Amino acid sequence: MIITIDTGTTNTRVALFEGKQRVDQVKANVGVRNTSIDGNNQLLINTISEAIVELKNKHSLQDSDIQAILAAGMITSNLGLYEVPHLVAPVSLEGFATNIKSVVIPSISTLPIHFIPGVKNLDTDNLQSVAGLDIMRGEEVEALAIADLFDIEQDAVIALPGSHSKFVSIDSKQAIQGCCTTLAGELNAIITSNTILTSSLENRFSDSLCNEALLEGYQAAESFGIGHALFQIRLKEQFEGKSHEQLASFLIGVVLHSDIKALRSAPQLGFTSGTPVYIGGSGLLCEATAVLVKHLFPEAPVYQCNDTQDLSAVGSMYIAKKANII
Repeated sequence: MIITIDTGTTNTRVALFEGKQRVDQVKANVGVRNTSIDGNNQLLINTISEAIVELKNKHSLQDSDIQAILAAGMITSNLGLYEVPHLVAPVSLEGFATNIKSVVIPSISTLPIHFIPGVKNLDTDNLQSVAGLDIMRGEEVEALAIADLFDIEQDAVIALPGSHSKFVSIDSKQAIQGCCTTLAGELNAIITSNTILTSSLENRFSDSLCNEALLEGYQAAESFGIGHALFQIRLKEQFEGKSHEQLASFLIGVVLHSDIKALRSAPQLGFTSGTPVYIGGSGLLCEATAVLVKHLFPEAPVYQCNDTQDLSAVGSMYIAKKANII
């Protein structure tokens, strides 16, 4: 059995696996945000310790039954359990494997926890400018999970839409070349719920996507900039009688205009009009990203990896196997 820990800003998942099959999982609304607020990581320690105990007791497991405990994400930051410095891209699978930090934290387990490092695009010692710089903790293992599951053996970009969307560039040997972060999901949420447009958007996301409105929103941002394009949502609601689905889709098009510009322009991604794009996850942001990339770059193969689950855990195990931990 393998235990995986995935800690983000607001949530932690501790899962039990047999091979790549998840047997059970404990979720908690505790993340590194709590460490920042509390000034210490005791709540995070307690949460993870209790989750591991719960999984072991529920499945009648002893320490001898646990092959490894793997950890990735913000848990390796200065607000997590154990800080592991970012590796500087490019980072190969072997690079991740050789830089895993294995640490026993007695208040959690007598078994070592294997912490997988994150990635930064540039060496930040004596950095003069953040141009070209980006960082990630957690998305690197998700990207490698997709590379493993879809047997990627070519230069590609892996898109991971979400609150903080990531584009991750990998080469034909599955080495991570760099990443680029946007605030797409967070912007979509803030505009939907905390602006003059909240009434027009009914303070909620749409359950479905209108491709025509999505493309119209993208084009409005291209023609007029994000500010006026956004105000058009109110105009369309008041004077064109557009449906909620159309208005919410238009908004996503406006927001994702910046994502597409980042994909095109970020030097660390090396994207061209023919670069394959793998989109991990499900939901409207993922669907919308696929629609826009297909429309704007018809020569680029687009793969929607929407049936994937447990990407963080699968990627962590992929690296751990390379390190001969499992």
